[in-house]
Amino acid sequence: MVNLNEFTQRHEAVKAVEYGKDKLIEDLIAEVKQLQAALDLEKEGMEDQRTLAKAIKFDLKKYKSDMEDMQRKQSKLSFVSVLIDGDCMNFHDDFVQDGQRGGRSAARLLTEKVQRYIQDFNPEAGPNVQYRIRVYANVRGLAKTYRDTNTITEDGTLDSFIQGFNMEGVFCDFVDAGNGKECSDVKINALLESEIVDVHCLHVVFCASADNGYARVLGRHRGSEKVSLVEGPPFAREIRELASEFETTSFPEVFRPQKLSRRVSFGSAPLTPTGTPVTNYASIVRIPPRPQEEASSSTPISALPTGPSAKGKTKLGVHRNASGQRVDSHIYFSSRANLDALKQQKLCNQYHILGSCSYGKGCTHKHEHRLGKEDVADLMYIARLSWTSVSAEGLCWAFIWL
Repeated sequence: MVNLNEFTQRHEAVKAVEYGKDKLIEDLIAEVKQLQAALDLEKEGMEDQRTLAKAIKFDLKKYKSDMEDMQRKQSKLSFVSVLIDGDCMNFHDDFVQDGQRGGRSAARLLTEKVQRYIQDFNPEAGPNVQYRIRVYANVRGLAKTYRDTNTITEDGTLDSFIQGFNMEGVFCDFVDAGNGKECSDVKINALLESEIVDVHCLHVVFCASADNGYARVLGRHRGSEKVSLVEGPPFAREIRELASEFETTSFPEVFRPQKLSRRVSFGSAPLTPTGTPVTNYASIVRIPPRPQEEASSSTPISALPTGPSAKGKTKLGVHRNASGQRVDSHIYFSSRANLDALKQQKLCNQYHILGSCSYGKGCTHKHEHRLGKEDVADLMYIARLSWTSVSAEGLCWAFIWL
């Protein structure tokens, strides 16, 4: 006889198996759907990334093209600036003596030397780089110095040299900065500050080695690879201390190795014979200072004797020797400490020694209160040591009237 309960149990067991199979299939289908959705999302992201990569590649190509175009345009405007203080950085005498032809030769040779230096220093500098050479000087004072040293004999020689220099190239300029003490310094300092930050200026070749006045502006840019210092005359003390912070070079074929120094004026006395050492104010005062106790009781300068070789004095008090040549009396200073203190004050020699200043409100040196007699004497000593900062005539009158 058929057992119904057994068949019922077997049916329930088969139903459970079938349900497990259906559940497994349903779960597999749900998992596949979830993976399919994630895959579709990843495909969409990949497509977006592909589109973005194409856009970036296109933009990069465009930017590269624009950059090359800008660099080509910039290279047409790129320049090297050569700044020269013509008062302390002098061209060789034979250039100046050769007038206009010498001016052209000096400008041409200097340009060639600077080009060669820049190509060695920066091989990436292109062939289209401009070389802007600007010389600033007190032309009137410079011409007098050249005449005083017998470098030139005609008034127009320096003018011809300057004309030739300016004619050699469109970027060669020899500029008369004015007849003030620091006219050249002001212009050169301003140009240096401007061109260091100019993106078109590749390099500044700075030619003012013998003037301490540029130490302050150079000090602000110590370590800059954009500036090279050129040594003609030996670096002045403060410039020499900064020289290790910059690239340095020299152009000995172009510039004199010594500053152009004036000789002492002897009126109509004959010129110093060839081979005889030239006397200047610096050599006259290069004498040992008196001890402090002697200096305090030294004879006033206006009453100092001229020595046994003196012929006498004119009615203005100018000492002359037996040959009728002018002889300046020795000046003694009170103490080294007072000299150093006065040097730091940047005093106006004309105002304190002569009693008035010809530069008026344009003078950049200190006037303020009058100095005492001892300080005036010390200032005269300093003036003789650095006498090129004051005109020779000014010093003569200072020594006469004081």
